[in-house]
Amino acid sequence: AQEMMVSIIIELIPEQVDDLAECMANPNEPRLFPAMTIGELKNLLNEHYRWVDAIDPDSRGADEQFWYTSVEKLEPRLGNRYQEPGAEREMPFNIPLYIRRLQMDLEQGQIADDETVAVFLMRFPWHRHIIRRVQTTARYPFAEIRDNLVDARCRPIDLLRCKLSFFGASKFDPKSDRWTRITLFHGAPTAAELADGHLECLDDWIFALSPAAAMPDATRAADAGIQ
Repeated sequence: AQEMMVSIIIELIPEQVDDLAECMANPNEPRLFPAMTIGELKNLLNEHYRWVDAIDPDSRGADEQFWYTSVEKLEPRLGNRYQEPGAEREMPFNIPLYIRRLQMDLEQGQIADDETVAVFLMRFPWHRHIIRRVQTTARYPFAEIRDNLVDARCRPIDLLRCKLSFFGASKFDPKSDRWTRITLFHGAPTAAELADGHLECLDDWIFALSPAAAMPDATRAADAGIQ
């Protein structure tokens, strides 16, 4: 309800907000900052990745699944690391494990806090991708899904519902824990209604109707016992 109210208020000032639609994409590419000091990197880890401490990478099933890109639709898919082939094509989604390994080498590598990331990567080049991720996402407070995405208990359906809701999806109808049917633009006027000049529904079609209000008159009367 709060988000709906904010959306309605924003509609009152189109001259100030319409142009913002052009800024909704993120033009920034992941970038490594080799001049950052190790102390600054540790501060970023402490500020944005403390949630990793609550995840045990050695627990049973912690790395049972892996994500890959399907050939048919170029979409992310989930496989079982120990039962299905393809783990060698895994997408780098095991963030808690990468962070743990980085922290371990930072602690045991005897690199001074005033040294640079460049010096650290000369000794530990395999951490380049996760350091770049930490540096890039630091400016975005909601950049990371704070969970273990390769854990056996991970359910993609929760991620799907969140992502699809950004596109205006509603009436979620999950068919499994990996995919769901949705409805887009539920209640929106059709092209024919717009062509006929039925404009009275343009302002409120986004609001869900109560079951009684959405029911045809005959059905409503029958349910009420009216002949």
